[in-house]
Amino acid sequence: MLIWFDALTAKQARIASILALEGAARGHRFLITCRNYDYVVNVLSMYGLSGYCEGEHGGDVRSKLINGLTRSLRLLDLVKDFDVHVSLTSPEAFRVAFGLGKPSIALTDTAHAYHVNKLTLPLASRVIAPIAIPRRKIMAYIPHGEGSKVKFFNGVFEVMWVYRFKPNWGEVRQLGLRDGEDYAVFRFEESKAAYYTYGEQASIAIKAISMLLREGLKVIVFPRYPDQRRLIEDKFQGELNKGLVIIPSKPVDGLQLAHYSRIVVTGGSTFAVEAALLGVPSVSYFPTTYYTDRFIIRAGAPLVRVKPSRLLQGIRKALGMRKEGVVKGLEDPTSLILNEAESLINTGVNG
Repeated sequence: MLIWFDALTAKQARIASILALEGAARGHRFLITCRNYDYVVNVLSMYGLSGYCEGEHGGDVRSKLINGLTRSLRLLDLVKDFDVHVSLTSPEAFRVAFGLGKPSIALTDTAHAYHVNKLTLPLASRVIAPIAIPRRKIMAYIPHGEGSKVKFFNGVFEVMWVYRFKPNWGEVRQLGLRDGEDYAVFRFEESKAAYYTYGEQASIAIKAISMLLREGLKVIVFPRYPDQRRLIEDKFQGELNKGLVIIPSKPVDGLQLAHYSRIVVTGGSTFAVEAALLGVPSVSYFPTTYYTDRFIIRAGAPLVRVKPSRLLQGIRKALGMRKEGVVKGLEDPTSLILNEAESLINTGVNG
């Protein structure tokens, strides 16, 4: 069986990597395509894999549409033949799979991503989501009478790689940090994503990084976009020169950084969930509800969720938390995803 996975983000590249390695043990082949964005290629290479990268991250609404349509055509030339498509709701890949009459599996944990869900979930042969997502949120996109194609699991996608994680201080040492040195990791929000309609959070990011420095922590900063990087270089030039603020110049495994850090702060969700599952106090200042965050907090993960205006208070709270062991007892969805892919092929379901 040839499974095609289209990975658009670093998180999706981790999902693709785990599925490819576990799928190979079952005798399946994997074709991975990706987008030139963030750390996607680097994540694949960490797992000894590679992908065919096509297309860029959008921009304004018109640019996103043009890039998406162009990318679908390029993907059509790349994939040519496959048995089943899997992705965390890639509109370009869903369009290709549906057009070719191939089955698709949609992985989703972002109920708020209206545009992407509207374009993908109705076309999916199977939908796999964490049980944390209210069923009504998923069913809003599912055609009447097709509810049986939705499968829930008692965990989050991040479990797939957190439960397989092995610490390696060498990843952190390359940033010039000494053994046992306290540091924080700060990740900007994904302000240019289609679902992010809350505006730039630049001023609160500067205040948060300044606060972490006052706490005596070095701060490793991961901008998502060039303008965010320029902001850090402008506001913290002195701290950058002294090595108090670090913008990694080479790819670094975020899980290794999180594991050894004092605190992780991010404008998204994934990095905070990963760190909290590892037992590291984390703060997410994504402006709206993330059901998976609530779910892992109830499971005992040291995660703090705040609106951007309350970020400094959230950091104070997280700094008062203790580092814990890895959160256990959550379901790894790897087998479920591969089983559903095999089922679609065995039963001859078409897109």
